[in-house]
Amino acid sequence: MTSSALVGREPERDLLTAAVASAGEGRGSSVFVLGEPGIGKSRLVEETAAAAMSSGFRVLRGRAASAGRAVPLRPLAEAVFSGLRGEGAPEDGDLGPYELLLSRLCGLAPQDGAPLVGYAEAVLRLLGALGRSGGCVLVLEDLHDADADTLTIVDYLTDNLPGRRAVLLATLRGGPGPALDLAEAAASRRTARTLRLAGLGPANTAELAARCLGHDDAGQVPEAVLDRLHAVSEGVPFVVEELLTAMVDSGSLVRRQGDDWTVTGSLDAGVPATVAAAVLQRVDRLEPPGVALLEAAAVLGRRFPVDIAARVAGIDRTTALRQLRQAAHAHLVTDGATAEEPGWHSFRHALTADAITHRLLPAERAALCLAAADAIESAGSTEPLPRGAGRSARRAGEPDGLIGGDPGDDLYRLAAELCVAGGQRARAAVLLTRAGRQAVLRGALLTAVELLDRGLELTADAADAPPEAVAGLLEELLGTLVLTGDVRRVPELGDRLDRVLTVWGAPPARRAAGFLIRARAAATAQQWEEGLTSVRRARELLGAEPDPASRAALDSVAAHLVLNSQRPDRLESARALAEGAVATAEAVGLPEVSCKALNMLGYCLRPLDLAETEKVFERLVATADAHALPVWRIRGLLELGVLDRIRITGTDRLLAARRAAEETGAVLMTAWADMHLAQAHVLRDEQDQALEAAGRLRTTARRLRLGEVQLIGVGVDAIIAASRGEREKLQAALHAMESALAGRSAGALWGYADTSVWGWAQGICSLLREEPDRALAEFTEADRAMRALPSTRGVTGFLGPYLLLRTVRGAAGWAELDGAVGDRLSQVHWDRPFAGWSRAVLLGREGRAGEAAKAAEEALAGTEAIPLARHLCLRLGASAALADGWGHPVEWLSAAEQFFHDRGTTRVAAACRALLREAGSPVSRRRQGHDTIPQELRRAGVTAREYEVLRLLGRGLGNQEIAEHLFLSPRTVEKHLASLRNRTDRSGRAALIALARRYSDGQ
Repeated sequence: MTSSALVGREPERDLLTAAVASAGEGRGSSVFVLGEPGIGKSRLVEETAAAAMSSGFRVLRGRAASAGRAVPLRPLAEAVFSGLRGEGAPEDGDLGPYELLLSRLCGLAPQDGAPLVGYAEAVLRLLGALGRSGGCVLVLEDLHDADADTLTIVDYLTDNLPGRRAVLLATLRGGPGPALDLAEAAASRRTARTLRLAGLGPANTAELAARCLGHDDAGQVPEAVLDRLHAVSEGVPFVVEELLTAMVDSGSLVRRQGDDWTVTGSLDAGVPATVAAAVLQRVDRLEPPGVALLEAAAVLGRRFPVDIAARVAGIDRTTALRQLRQAAHAHLVTDGATAEEPGWHSFRHALTADAITHRLLPAERAALCLAAADAIESAGSTEPLPRGAGRSARRAGEPDGLIGGDPGDDLYRLAAELCVAGGQRARAAVLLTRAGRQAVLRGALLTAVELLDRGLELTADAADAPPEAVAGLLEELLGTLVLTGDVRRVPELGDRLDRVLTVWGAPPARRAAGFLIRARAAATAQQWEEGLTSVRRARELLGAEPDPASRAALDSVAAHLVLNSQRPDRLESARALAEGAVATAEAVGLPEVSCKALNMLGYCLRPLDLAETEKVFERLVATADAHALPVWRIRGLLELGVLDRIRITGTDRLLAARRAAEETGAVLMTAWADMHLAQAHVLRDEQDQALEAAGRLRTTARRLRLGEVQLIGVGVDAIIAASRGEREKLQAALHAMESALAGRSAGALWGYADTSVWGWAQGICSLLREEPDRALAEFTEADRAMRALPSTRGVTGFLGPYLLLRTVRGAAGWAELDGAVGDRLSQVHWDRPFAGWSRAVLLGREGRAGEAAKAAEEALAGTEAIPLARHLCLRLGASAALADGWGHPVEWLSAAEQFFHDRGTTRVAAACRALLREAGSPVSRRRQGHDTIPQELRRAGVTAREYEVLRLLGRGLGNQEIAEHLFLSPRTVEKHLASLRNRTDRSGRAALIALARRYSDGQ
């Protein structure tokens, strides 16, 4: 018996209603409703959601109630399905690149290892799209049963819903666990609220009883009934309803004429002091096949696959469905399966399944668990279909079978837990290995680690665990840890794996594969020599002639490790390894290994020949396209964009790579693209665009909680500060990164990017502060660090100013300029003018004035896109031209002074003026108010006084009025107006007035 009205929850309902209303106004939030089973969490949230729907909100629902252990991302997939179907679904294009990720989340598109944060952002975008007009409510129930990946996404949502027209309402039990930790942490950050439901008080319990019995007045409920409810229910609404149902079904509580209820027997008769008795009374009224079916279903969990339960109970599917209808009439199970879950049913409440399983004797329960595990493993296929497979089967007209009925469940985990309950822990570990593998394929890496760790725990307690099973589990766990980037446990687990394989007597190739995993982990952790040791051990095990696939995989990883090692022949050796890996991988058909090797080959070639490097990365993109490897395709596009940044300081291919990453949902690649875009804009002296790219990078890092990307964002901010000569901001960023990366290698200072970036930032900052001695020292230190890390080899732009600075000071000569350094600098757009000016300085020093001037002018060709490099050349080179008497130093210094003054680099501008005075050239005074002149007019040569005249003209004043306002003669005003017409190329007074008003409107 149930009540149609919610009783005793008015304050809680008001709080949820207010949260929904705030979301409708663009102030989204999250509320976690906590409480014990049966306390009314779901009822409260459902009533709130129903009210929201009636007022125009879109409501999405998902439940994390598990079959055994949690199913990866199930509740979110369920909610997304409810948002994508029916009236009000997003239009094509509403979700942009995130539509594909949502399809993957639901299993409607192939998985490709998309990062978890991409799914999180996709769900957030869906909520935003659905809530755009009226608001959106996301209901997630039973989060205590959710997997780690689901909780990670929920945590992401709590941080990013504020400011959106969406609200998250989640239910979970109040006991300790990851879900409660998440809720409390979000509440402490003030991004969510927790609402803990207590039991109903006596008055509300009586009211609930009255409503269940069809009354409005608690006084109409027999006093003995209320006494019994108060004594047993402890205010839990579900227990109240169950006990009343048991009283009525037993005949102890009978309706007389009218609506009166009368107690006709002992209310204790047949009803224990727990709700289990109320449940079991109704179970026992079922036919024997129905009882057997529910007992089998109960060991499977609150949600259970019908076909599996039927097999365990020994009945056919038709009989099972008939028995389920009877159980539904007895309020034991839900009325039936949903459109999303045609092969699954649920108990009405978790307490129902608990009551049934607790009645079983331990031996009975163990036997049922093992029978259920057997049924799962033999249910047509030992490999569960991926998400969406069942949905496709239904479209094809196939019957609603077990696995096809729930495309999202990983039944291996359920079978594993059943084996644990049945005492077969070793068998459970094997099943958890398979479950972990399935989770990896779905992109649920955190869940995979959790499952595999659980399996490892079971093998420790299982004396009969076969070595092969333990080895398989360790291999799967090691590979998954490398994918997550959390490789701290890899050495210990790797040693354990090798011990197991050795004792087992595994083939050498199997042991070698273990060392290959350890080598990859070492590369991830930048432990180059440790990784090479693992590669060497693998090669020893494989012998003189390893199989081609193993050789290609080893050579690819070895190329990465060697390139970053301290070996003197590292560049040549890494290149040979990468070329060999590419050739072998292509010969035996290993496209992913081929992509990895091509990537490393590109890194090896980049310091030597940028044109050849471009061919390699184009080949990488083609390979990825041909074999549907989208992540590697984006990686190749990104590297091509980086080459453009180096060779022409271009951004077109970087922007294309960013778009491709965004369309695919590769959020990490999007962040890397923004990093390179910010660098390119800094080199182009495009401060606004650089700040915009840096802002996107910071936003991505903050929203996705990517610590390493946050550090890269700090580094980008530091580079922007350096380009402005802001030493304090640069040093603060350096100190922050050094602290965060304490104990890491020098190459880690800039994440995985070129060490020379920091050399550029520090040295350029010193040059812009007119501190050439410090700049020289910083460039020297960067050059030393770069030589220790051959994978960089100075392709990011600091070697050019370093060379010119040393050439001006007499520390560099023709041997360096005409050698490898000169060849390298000629390939880098930013470095090229500095190399040209170095040549001009050397020519001028030898008295070859005409050749020097020509070399200087040629060096300036094509530098319009890099004005900062252009004018630093003028500043540094003009001093040598003055000293040696060649070229046009006054003209060059004047241009540099104007540029640096306009951009606010006052120290360099002042140094240029000082050199002009030494040359005997008149220096223009910087009248007060000069900085207020718009940059376009400043470049045209408009003076501060002329700009004052222009502004007054724009206000409609005549010449006489302007003269009186500025204490000038009308004739002087006319001269200023004539100069303005000439400088701005305006033909008359009306054109000048229009120009003045345009700038006035802009202000």
